[in-house]
Amino acid sequence: MEFIAIRRLRLFALQVLWACSCLVLWLGPAEPAVPGERLQVVATIVPLGDFCRKIGGDLVQVQVLIPPGASPHVFEPAPSVMAKGARARVFVYIGAGLEPWAAKLLRGRDSGDLVLVEAAKGIPLLGMGAHHHEPGDAKAGGQDEHHPGKKAAPDNHPAGNPHIWLDPVLAQEICRKIAGALIQADPGHRTRYEANLKSYLAALAELHREIETQAQTWRLRKYVAFHPAFAYFAKRYHLQEVGTIEAAPGREPTPRHLQNLVDAIRRYGINVVFAEPQLNPRVAQVIAQEARVKVLMLDPVGGRAPYGSDYLQLMRHNLAVLAQTLK
Repeated sequence: MEFIAIRRLRLFALQVLWACSCLVLWLGPAEPAVPGERLQVVATIVPLGDFCRKIGGDLVQVQVLIPPGASPHVFEPAPSVMAKGARARVFVYIGAGLEPWAAKLLRGRDSGDLVLVEAAKGIPLLGMGAHHHEPGDAKAGGQDEHHPGKKAAPDNHPAGNPHIWLDPVLAQEICRKIAGALIQADPGHRTRYEANLKSYLAALAELHREIETQAQTWRLRKYVAFHPAFAYFAKRYHLQEVGTIEAAPGREPTPRHLQNLVDAIRRYGINVVFAEPQLNPRVAQVIAQEARVKVLMLDPVGGRAPYGSDYLQLMRHNLAVLAQTLK
């Protein structure tokens, strides 16, 4: 009886082995073991996320904390967003006051193995009102350095204007910092990161030349925007922002300020007011209606159709919008 039991046990084992072999053949061979997980990278805004993906390629997994359609100035991260940031190996943010909640996120985790990229660090920053003439009379606050005797409004970004990524030349500097951080966190793939960086820097340089060539042909140089997002772009390509609806995020314009903007639009022959898809265009529409001009969208962040999360496509879209009104 014991011998029969052993034979039955062996037969059962052979049947199981045969079934497993058939299952393997049906499913195909097992995937080879992955030598290591992709480097976990977190970026605060869509353009930074795109820079990380272009430089990191398939070596990185990138999470963008601020979703498309949300303004970085008014974004309040949910606990789930904070948790994503806490799992990062590389954390990329603009700084200069754009993401005040980032400091809280970073304090909440062990930073021993975290590689930080503060994009604005080391870049000379414009003031929030430093590159445009704000129409109208004095406002409460400190002296406006560009208009002696005139008062400047309080600044919600005491560190300066954070919108550095909208200048393709400064974007190249940001990408160099990101590449350095990826290499620091993952030195074994230095060669690939450096190759990707070289390729993307060439693409950004081509974008800069394209914008520069077109901008030189524009007859109009002045514009009115929702807030000073494109100040670095304007400085690079010799445009003049003659006024903004909001001098700083969340600061409601006064009726007198709005009337001053209308007067400036008429005085300078401006034919459009630029709004932003992340912010309510209602006030821009009121000004445009009063001044009898159009409202068009310039997108400082991206993440929407038709350009999606691609920085180069975003900037070329903005270039096309500018060209149709300034040429």
